[in-house]
Amino acid sequence: MKNRRAICQFFWALLVSVVISSCQSSPSSNQSDKPKLHENKGIGKIVFDQEIHNFGTLKDGEIAAFAFVFKNSGGMPFKIVKADKSCGCIEVHFSSIDVAPGEQSSIEIRLNTAGEWGNLIREAIIETSTGERKTLQVGAYIENKQFNNLLKTLK
Repeated sequence: MKNRRAICQFFWALLVSVVISSCQSSPSSNQSDKPKLHENKGIGKIVFDQEIHNFGTLKDGEIAAFAFVFKNSGGMPFKIVKADKSCGCIEVHFSSIDVAPGEQSSIEIRLNTAGEWGNLIREAIIETSTGERKTLQVGAYIENKQFNNLLKTLK
């Protein structure tokens, strides 16, 4: 009888401890359910809406500009640290301020068509503080009266 009573007390104690441990408050869903950006998405990652822009037909001497919009789809901030351009006929303008995760910014490329003619494609290679590199391209067909006149005399 003593054994039976001891066994019953043991099971009651076990049952009570299970009930108490299951009733303890769990961490707030506001804190534990939200993933931390840097754990799930890693370093900052630059993602452009588009990486190529065609200005169409431009006349010799026109200056055209286009803003390439990008987003930081990573989990850490980054900034643009460098822009190498393929030609002196383009200018690259960007902010050197950190772009936080989820934020957008832009890089403007200005094309100066002075002295250019025909089909033209130029590029800028963008580098971020995380070491990522992206190539942006602008293109146009340049109408150049001097060049067209020269072609006519050669025919």
